[in-house]
Amino acid sequence: MYAHGLAVYRLSKLLATALLRVLFGFRVEGAEKIPKEGPVILASNHMSFLDPIVMGVACPRVVSYMSRDDLFRYPILRWLLPRLYVIPVARGTGDLGAIKAAIRTLKSGLAIGIFPEGRRSRSGFIEPFKTGTAAIALRTGATIVPAAIIGSDKAWPVGRGPRLRRPIRVVFGEPIPVAPGKTDHQSLEALTERLEAAVTALLPPEYHRRPTV
Repeated sequence: MYAHGLAVYRLSKLLATALLRVLFGFRVEGAEKIPKEGPVILASNHMSFLDPIVMGVACPRVVSYMSRDDLFRYPILRWLLPRLYVIPVARGTGDLGAIKAAIRTLKSGLAIGIFPEGRRSRSGFIEPFKTGTAAIALRTGATIVPAAIIGSDKAWPVGRGPRLRRPIRVVFGEPIPVAPGKTDHQSLEALTERLEAAVTALLPPEYHRRPTV
């Protein structure tokens, strides 16, 4: 996992931290709840291009993320992303290779960030969680730390440019311990519902999903 060393990751994190604080008044709450070692999944809502950067800065540990593979076509990103421990994933294909890479990352005792919604929400509300996060947690026994990213949708809305001085805040919730177990439909749904409820509880009401009639 650390084939490239940590120098680029640490330097990038220092720069991103400074920019987020100056441009967006960035704040973090509850980071002490993240286990200091062992496999951890950081699971949060997703409403902005900024979210992976925001979560990487908010977490005191090194965080790996999965990102769409077309970003690796650009020469600079093809060099940079592996040094930020980004795992390429082919979107819309159920990329088993990416899932296996995420599982290997967790089994090696590292932290990985996942957006259970599967995509950025364009509605302004949290979207239903998919079961992929629960499946990975049950296969690895990784602790899940629910998190809420608040304000990134206003600081950098989908399809628009950044809006400076719009505050961004990350709130971490109580860890959800997960024992390795079966990934049957009932187990996946139960853990997914628990996780979605935990993330929703950390968000202001304005982000809560409107009930369907």
